[in-house]
Amino acid sequence: MKGMISIFLFLFAISIFAEAQNTSGKIRYTVKHDWVKKIIAVDYMSKSRREQYQYMWGSSSEYTEKSVLVFNSNSYFYEEPVDEESNYGYSWKTSEYFIFRDKQTNSTYDVIRFQNKLYVIEDSIQYPKWKILNDLKEVAGHICMNASWYDEIKMNNVVAWFALDWPGNFGPERYGGLPGVILEIDVNNGAQVITADKIEFFESDTIINKPAHKKKHKKINEEYYNELLVKYINDCKKQEMPYFWGVRY
Repeated sequence: MKGMISIFLFLFAISIFAEAQNTSGKIRYTVKHDWVKKIIAVDYMSKSRREQYQYMWGSSSEYTEKSVLVFNSNSYFYEEPVDEESNYGYSWKTSEYFIFRDKQTNSTYDVIRFQNKLYVIEDSIQYPKWKILNDLKEVAGHICMNASWYDEIKMNNVVAWFALDWPGNFGPERYGGLPGVILEIDVNNGAQVITADKIEFFESDTIINKPAHKKKHKKINEEYYNELLVKYINDCKKQEMPYFWGVRY
């Protein structure tokens, strides 16, 4: 354990210069979904109901998408899915899942579709309460350490891998709050895995403006969004239905 801590401190010490260099850029992620593993993780459904859904999805349970995170020294946004054939990462005018964080004002502007209704979450930035572990692995050319968090609302076990040599408390989706940039997220042992596969740094600090979402939507805060999630998931429990039919995993 002492050796692991020494590695951790050493890598962060040498990353001070790198932090100054890597203040602006773009991270592309591959997002892998496995419907069977998602079904297996829903422990409030009966065994027979889970087996029924597994049979339905067994032959085509996996698929992948691409997402992108663009960042500068003051803010960042994350968008999924993106079209690699287009100028991905800048289509927020039409996106229905767009995470924007302003680090200077500690504020969010998260565009999320939930049960066929479009919401914009405006609040202070809030992070999961991570437990930092001591495993190491390489992701996208960076040595990463893992951290875990249990999402009590969605009942998901989440493992994040954050870069030891790249300070920054941001990451994909709505994850963040670790001492390094999050380059991989694993939800429920492979049910959903988000992995950085391409990183590009810009020579100058790119401008990221707060989006002006023009579609009809309702503005809410984080507390209200969590209340919506709790109510919806409780209804899903009563019906023995996977909650991710109507909300992001």
